[in-house]
Order: sequence, then structure tokens, then C-alpha cells
Amino acid sequence: MNFPNRFLFLLLLPCLAACGSKDPAAGEAAAPADGEEELAVKPRALVTIGTVQPDTLTDVLRLSAVSAFQAKDALRATTTGYVLQPTPVVGQQVRAGQTVFTIQTKESKTLHLDQLTGDPRLKFSGIIAIKSARSGILATVDKLAGDYVQDGEQLGLTYDKSRFGFVLDVPVTQLRYVHTGQSCRIFLPDGRVLSGRVAEVLATADVTIQTQRYTIRPVGTFPDLPENLAVQVEIDRTAPHLASTLPRGAVLTDETQTQFWVMRLLNDSTAVKVPVTVGAQEKDHIEIKKPAFSAKDKILLSGNFGLDDTAAVKVTR
Repeated sequence: MNFPNRFLFLLLLPCLAACGSKDPAAGEAAAPADGEEELAVKPRALVTIGTVQPDTLTDVLRLSAVSAFQAKDALRATTTGYVLQPTPVVGQQVRAGQTVFTIQTKESKTLHLDQLTGDPRLKFSGIIAIKSARSGILATVDKLAGDYVQDGEQLGLTYDKSRFGFVLDVPVTQLRYVHTGQSCRIFLPDGRVLSGRVAEVLATADVTIQTQRYTIRPVGTFPDLPENLAVQVEIDRTAPHLASTLPRGAVLTDETQTQFWVMRLLNDSTAVKVPVTVGAQEKDHIEIKKPAFSAKDKILLSGNFGLDDTAAVKVTR
């Protein structure tokens, strides 16, 4: 070995020795402690807590309803003749006494009486006006301009706006809570709420689904609404009463919504599952009938979904 190579070997020898050495102390320091390993396997859920609060609740019955025009008026020809222009369109609003269709008798069309008189308002002109008996909305147009019609034949159909309402099917198990004249609330799809009352009841039940049909009428002024609009109707089943409540998110349930429970804080880092019996349910709060929680009981308000009994938690606020 010549001198340059020997010098290079001597320089690399300490580096090779350092790379091959093992420090037992360093290996022991790298091993995680038992507590840290447990936390890595089972992390604590971040939760918020609260207590039961007294509140005034009303037990309500929520059902679906559909808007409908309960009465329809048929516009019929009062003579034999031909329908003249202009032809009305479906959905057009009509007033009581408004001319919807105009018919020219076949004699007038043959003799051109309307042209001879020059004034179609004259009785002998052969021009007949078909007027709406009540204010409403034109539901159907069965005849168009130029069509030949017989006396009594239907020209169109109008909805009677004064008989507008909502059709409500009430399960027979809930009939004791619904009666005519009862006040209710109608929730439209856009968030508006209308006042209503139970107007009529049909004295037959649907044999297949065991429901009885009621008519709900809006009270006071309300916007023009189409037929077959799906809404929600709330009817009070009980008078307002004082109850212990929790936010809706604090109460958990199974898929069938037959069992309910809450997660109660047992200590600073453990939450346990407590079965509860619920009562009246409102949009944001639920009544807790059993057990009777005290003001010292800490209930998980958020972060509780999916937690097992005796779950490890960490309170954030």
C-alpha cells in the first residue's frame, strides 16, 4: 500500500467504527412509555358538556299534508256553437263574473250576424259569454278556439279559491288528539309558517293504511299556493308544561328510534352510557322524563356520537 492510500484509510477508520457502534441507552430512550402507547391505541374524544335545563314544552303531533282545492267548478256551454278566440290558458286566475270562454252560435256563424250588427254585445248577434261563477284558478281547458261544442258540454274547470286547503291523513292511533276547529301550524317548504285550523273530517277511514282524512284551512291572509304542495302540519297534543330538557344533539338513539340514551361524564376523562326516557320533542330540545338528572350531572352535548360505554373523552370547554 502506497503512502496516499494508507493516509486515506486512516482517515476513514474512525468514521466506520462510529457507524457500527450501538448505544443501549439510545435504544431504551426510543422505546415509548406504557401510557403513551395506550393513548396512541385509544385516543380520547373531544367533547363539550352541559346540564339539563328547565323549559316550557308542548307535545306536538307532526304529520304530512298536501294542498288541494276541495271544490271545482265546471264551465259549460250554454248553447250549440263554436268557441271563439281568445282561448284561456291553464293556471290563469279568473274573477267572479269574468268571461272565460266565448261561443258563437252556429246560426250566427252561418248568417254572419255579428258582422251585420257590428256590435257583438247585442243579444241577437249570437255571441254568448261563458262566465266564471266564483273567483279561482283555471285548472283545465277542454276546448280551443274553433272547436264545435254541444249545449252543456264542458269547456274547462276552475278551482274554487275559497275552498283551498290541505288534506291531512291522521293515523287512527292519533285521532284523540285531532278535532274540528282545533288550531294548528302549517310549515311551507320555503320556511314560512301559516296559521290554520282543522275544518272538516271525512267520516271514513282508509282500510289499507288505517288513516282518517281531515281538511286543514289556512287562517287569515296567505300566499297563492299550487295544488299538490307537500307541507308539514303541527297539532298540539298537550298544553305547555315545565320539563327538564337537553339539546337534541345530546340525546342518542338506535336505528329504530325505540331506545334512547345520553353520555354522562363520570369523571374528568370518562363518559358512561345512561338510558333515558324521552317525552315531548321540539325542534331544538327534547324532554327527559327518566332518570331525574341534577344540575351537577355533566352531559355530553357534542362529540358523543358513536362513543361506547366508559369511553375516554377530553372536555374542550
